[in-house]
Amino acid sequence: MKKLDFIILIFLFICSLLVKSSFGFRFLFLFYASLIIYKNIALKADKNKFFKFLKKICKLGYCLFFFSFIIVEGVILKDILVNRNNNPKVKYLIVLGAGLKGDIPSEVLKYRLNKAVEYYKKNPDTIFIVSGGQGKDEWISEAEAMNIYLFKKGVPLKNIIKEDKSTSTYENLKFSDKIIKEKGITGDIGVMSNNFHMYRVKLISKKLNFPLKTVYAETPAIVFPNYMLREYFAFFNEYRKKEV
Repeated sequence: MKKLDFIILIFLFICSLLVKSSFGFRFLFLFYASLIIYKNIALKADKNKFFKFLKKICKLGYCLFFFSFIIVEGVILKDILVNRNNNPKVKYLIVLGAGLKGDIPSEVLKYRLNKAVEYYKKNPDTIFIVSGGQGKDEWISEAEAMNIYLFKKGVPLKNIIKEDKSTSTYENLKFSDKIIKEKGITGDIGVMSNNFHMYRVKLISKKLNFPLKTVYAETPAIVFPNYMLREYFAFFNEYRKKEV
């Protein structure tokens, strides 16, 4: 391994440890490591049939990755461009959790909550179902933190229902659906999340046979590429799961 390659790998590894929730740095570390391995395979390919075969497999893998990446990211971006201004009027609106810093909503989650506050000002009869459990490094559940944030921004507590058990997008929707059925809630129901997330949210709601209208919140520009990259892998993970 060349000295420069080693320095770059160490830099990416340290960044992946220091920058919390940075899927991008972890991906870059693994991708760059794979390129180093590929270069070593390519050097041996001319003299060894096995390494020549491995080189072809690696090339095919890279081609499949880049092609599928462009397709998936394109589908998500198109969904954002077409639906970003959706503002359907619903009686109940599910707001999905997105991580806390202790007991403070992350910047991504604040964008969702601020959108919810904006929605409430235009539709003051809306009931919000705030959905999110408590992570290992979170002091309270995401639902409780969202409840507090919305209340401080002027949304009455009577307009907020907490779902505080979920640990994934799938569980956000599944457990919210359970609450809706238990309470006998009727009328139009919507779901709100950041724009990068909404295509997968709709995919999951379809699998759960839980029809929802959609409200798109913006995403902080600085983290948008990171979340778009993460959604590529989350998209295939969702397709891998069995239908329910």
